[in-house]
Amino acid sequence: MATFLLSVLIFGSAGYIIFSRIKSGKTCDDCKSACPVKKI
Repeated sequence: MATFLLSVLIFGSAGYIIFSRIKSGKTCDDCKSACPVKKI
């Protein structure tokens, strides 16, 4: 059960970040704080 909740949390947050990026039309370069994977 904990693994399921963790996976939902991870995919949910990732989906929200992608959705917000598409909605705003910005790239990871404009907001590095919202995309730590790109920064690394």
